[in-house]
Amino acid sequence: MSKVQLSTRETRTDYDPEDVRVGKTLKALMYREEVTEEGYLIRCKVTHDDLAKGVRIHGKPNGVHRTYISQLCQGAKHMNNEMLYAIARYLNVHPVAIKHPDQEHAFAA
Repeated sequence: MSKVQLSTRETRTDYDPEDVRVGKTLKALMYREEVTEEGYLIRCKVTHDDLAKGVRIHGKPNGVHRTYISQLCQGAKHMNNEMLYAIARYLNVHPVAIKHPDQEHAFAA
């Protein structure tokens, strides 16, 4: 049985829907806006590079690769629990805010 090779310009579309949803949620949290108690709007933009350098997991004391973060945001990679907690810690959100953002306490850090 032969494998189909995608060219570098073709993109896969058969990602796990759950991984795609988690990736969209992660991307939204990376580019979120918050309003302070005084009413000021603060834009919190975290780039893929910032997140990759800031996330610390076992075996990766200097962070992970930027393309790995990009793949998580696209839904191309599954986010394991260790990565989930590391990203949540860096973004200062509860891990539930990434995996299940529809729950009412999800965005409380």
